[in-house]
Amino acid sequence: MNTPLKEFTLVRRMDRVMLKFADGADEIPVRLLWARPVYGRGREISLLDDKKREVLMIPGPECLDPESRRIAEEELTRRYLIPRIIRVFGTEAHFGNRYWHVCTDAGERRFAMKDPVLNAVWVTDDHLVIRDSLGNRYEVKPFSGLDAFSQAEVLKII
Repeated sequence: MNTPLKEFTLVRRMDRVMLKFADGADEIPVRLLWARPVYGRGREISLLDDKKREVLMIPGPECLDPESRRIAEEELTRRYLIPRIIRVFGTEAHFGNRYWHVCTDAGERRFAMKDPVLNAVWVTDDHLVIRDSLGNRYEVKPFSGLDAFSQAEVLKII
């Protein structure tokens, strides 16, 4: 049974995001998370309380009022900062580990990756998401936008 979505807004109180229902109930501090952070960014958003329990799931940012949407987008952008690889300087493989030297939209990075079968996921034919050995994510989007040398290095290592 689908229950109708209660009317609510998101407000910022200092460094916290609060969920405020229109019926006058107390404000609840929440954290915003993409329900599917790798494959579904831009769609469902889960709002969790301080005990990591889901308070509310919304279909996407488009269902929010303009101010709530701005707050949600700020929070989600901050939480899911994923550097985009724009050039690959070089890659190496040693004893099962892959070592990358890349240029991202956030600057130059060096990182290691284990098991490319698990840690390099083609989201689409032109969008690759990589997770390094520390759990950081990088994306190559669009893959076709990389220069020929960078494309060859990526394909060689994964």
